[in-house]
Amino acid sequence: MNNTSGGQEADKLPFSVLETTHRALGRLLTLKIGGTLTVRLTPHEAHTLALALVAVRDGKSAETELFMSPIASDAIFVAPVGTDGIAVETPGGPQTIDWNAVGQLAAALSPAAVAG
Repeated sequence: MNNTSGGQEADKLPFSVLETTHRALGRLLTLKIGGTLTVRLTPHEAHTLALALVAVRDGKSAETELFMSPIASDAIFVAPVGTDGIAVETPGGPQTIDWNAVGQLAAALSPAAVAG
């Protein structure tokens, strides 16, 4: 998987997703948001988070906050859900991600989660 910030439009996205390898856990996805939050996810965790992002974006989930404490990361993912998107909590303050970018984030984390 490549960095999601490779194109002109993608450069405006407040996140990037990179593939890495952990010596014990194997393949991981590193999610960086707003320059101050880095969360490492197993492929299963990334897929689960992507499914949750798509569910709230599409109105199939009434959740008011997304939370994940990944096994391979010291950081947690916390994002209150609003009417216009989500606001990921980062050390630098909330990073707002609109619904269009939420879909792009979900696709970067797990293309299978958004295939339809």
